[in-house]
Amino acid sequence: MPVRFHLNGRPFLARAFLFDKDGTLITFDHWFLVMAERARRLARALGLTSAQAETLAKFMGVKPERPGDWGIIPLPRGEAEEATAQYLSQKLNVPVFEVLPLVKKVFAEVDEDFPFEKHLAPTPGAGEVLQRIKRAGGKIGVVTHDSSAPARLHLRALGWEELIDAVVGLDLCPVKKPAPDPVLRACGLLGLSPAEAVMVGDTASDLQAGRAAGCLAAFGVLTGLGTPEELRPHADAVLKNLAELEFSE
Repeated sequence: MPVRFHLNGRPFLARAFLFDKDGTLITFDHWFLVMAERARRLARALGLTSAQAETLAKFMGVKPERPGDWGIIPLPRGEAEEATAQYLSQKLNVPVFEVLPLVKKVFAEVDEDFPFEKHLAPTPGAGEVLQRIKRAGGKIGVVTHDSSAPARLHLRALGWEELIDAVVGLDLCPVKKPAPDPVLRACGLLGLSPAEAVMVGDTASDLQAGRAAGCLAAFGVLTGLGTPEELRPHADAVLKNLAELEFSE
């Protein structure tokens, strides 16, 4: 069913809403804790010294020394694993292929063990917007650079699992945004044309992917990594947060 909404006084009508996950629906805050646990387990498994463990944690984005110093946190899942393995390879003088399986194992174990339900935080208005879309009869997809299984775990921890109709991660579509492929895959799972969907994200690559796929509109949000200057050239509108979306009853 088409959903009517307004943004900056402009009316829109869409059947589906595609959201990036981290920085758009969910804040990045929990990732500092997740990376800290990953770094701790890697340090223990490899027998690193305290100094080595501290530099590894900083590399991974733990305890940033200045705002915007995210380490590997913004990287897609596979790239974060590879970057960590490359770092350890150089520091410990071991082949990457020897350490990469351990890195992947630790990342996956932390995904299973971390108490996401205690630390995940929605961006302002995210939960309300998802509920309004579903009440109006719209469909919702999440297009993320995370893998689908951990993405679903995060959505479930926030009580959103029943609100989301499709999740496309890099395991389902290895081609990353800004290519249109993951957006097209999400629309296919929803059974709709991209022209019936809007794309919402916090980075230029999110918006570029939506436009390249032929989405009805692309909206940027300032709750994640992107700045207004980075988002505006690719967005039909830039929102402070998702609460600025106004839905018609």
